[in-house]
Amino acid sequence: MVDARPDVPESEPPTRFAPEPLRRKSGTASPLRSAAANLARTFGPGEVGSGAPGSSRLRGVAVLSGTLASLVMILRLFVPQTVGTADQGTGQQLFCSLGVRNLRPWGYADFTNFIHPSWVPHQYYGEACGFTGSGEPVYSSQLLLLWLGKWLTPVLAGGPGLDTRAVGIVCCVVFGALIAGLVAALPGRTPFRVLIAALVTLVTADGVFADFFVSPYSEPAALLGTLALAVALLRYWNGGRPRWASVLIVVLAAAFTVSAMPQMASWLPVVALALLWLPVARARRRASPARRRWQAFVMPTAAVVAIAGVAVAFLAVEPKRATEMNLYNTVFASILPNSPDPVADLTWLGLDRSFVTAAGSTMDSINSAVYNPHYTQFGKQINRGKIVAFFATHPERLIGLGERGISALLTPELRDGGSYTVDSGQGPAVKERRVPVVLGLYTATKAAPVALPGLHLLTLLLGFAVAARRKSGIGRLAVVMVFGCWAQFWVVLIFEGQPDIHRQMIVAGFMSALCVPLLVALVSILASKSTQPHS
Repeated sequence: MVDARPDVPESEPPTRFAPEPLRRKSGTASPLRSAAANLARTFGPGEVGSGAPGSSRLRGVAVLSGTLASLVMILRLFVPQTVGTADQGTGQQLFCSLGVRNLRPWGYADFTNFIHPSWVPHQYYGEACGFTGSGEPVYSSQLLLLWLGKWLTPVLAGGPGLDTRAVGIVCCVVFGALIAGLVAALPGRTPFRVLIAALVTLVTADGVFADFFVSPYSEPAALLGTLALAVALLRYWNGGRPRWASVLIVVLAAAFTVSAMPQMASWLPVVALALLWLPVARARRRASPARRRWQAFVMPTAAVVAIAGVAVAFLAVEPKRATEMNLYNTVFASILPNSPDPVADLTWLGLDRSFVTAAGSTMDSINSAVYNPHYTQFGKQINRGKIVAFFATHPERLIGLGERGISALLTPELRDGGSYTVDSGQGPAVKERRVPVVLGLYTATKAAPVALPGLHLLTLLLGFAVAARRKSGIGRLAVVMVFGCWAQFWVVLIFEGQPDIHRQMIVAGFMSALCVPLLVALVSILASKSTQPHS
């Protein structure tokens, strides 16, 4: 059974979508349409009516699905050996606020070759804790998961401190809870819900995403937040009651997501679209008084303002040193190395032409611009608004930038760092590929990178088609996921620069991979036809 549509009066009879193939005029079905019809026959959406979301049978299926998803992820990460993502030197920035330090070798190559999950209690002084080079505190919603992991560590490891393996278990349990919520919020019969949830689990279980659960990075909060936001929006579109509770869940999920990493603020305009989509549809279709139409916008508009406030506050406490590094990377590692006339670009940016020698550098490079006597000019002239204005006046540069971004997204494995512990018996810097579904798909797509935007466009078009037919909120979710992926993609490219771009594209890669289960759901819905006309 499927959730009741919130924009349809309760007295309206439910709509049943029969698993019948859509035929050509000649009466013969093409192989593609036959396959889609078979998918719909087994996993079709069934009947759209009320009451199903609260059924005890559905709740049991949701809990069982979530439990199995958690167990699958735990087994995938810890059996037969623990796997994760090695720290590349920035993990301490977040972990030190918990009063712990990593037990690892001092040499960069030594500690990046393996994962070192143990963090022991330690007292920091001065700039030793915080963002590298400035000591400014680093904030992230990932700290919530770390606190839970720190509480669980003595139970599992038998000692004080923090173990990222405990954090990994916390992430797996949270993921299972989200899968349970997804099964409850999805439309369709039980097999349909379970299929989509299984595909989402398969995507997340790929090492390019799951390994971050056992790591010192903030990516787990971003990945889990993206899933939480998807589940919350489905519940909101399904008309969960009370309505204020559905809106509050969206606000909490969005707040957690946008505060995971600065680049996650790209979700803000997309969440605003998602929250206002339902009231706009209601106002257009219902001949209600103007006052009622206005009231329909009050709650979602207030939610958008609240989420925007969280995003602005989070960006305001971002370390200034981090902002400076990102702007530096954008100018010297992204704009200038790929410029046909670097001197002209420096002039447009208001920088001295002597900075041309720093093209292709980072702040740690030998030829870094920080050693230029005019470097103070950089801080005065360059800001995010200036970067946006540059690309707005040089739109042709976005083509090459986009090509490099797609290449990075399709290469999700981090170049440095291993996946195993020192005592695993594996060699240095060895990558694990236990569930290489997404990695294999992206590797194959490199032969024709245009297939990636093609996947996005197909998901977008089918999402609009399903949303227009008002069958379920999953059409809206597909549209929102694609728009969110594009926003994340371009925010990273324009504001983060080329260095470390593979890790920065992980979230955009995750959202792209989620288009696959969404496509399966959309095709299944469109391959079924209604036995009753729409109003």
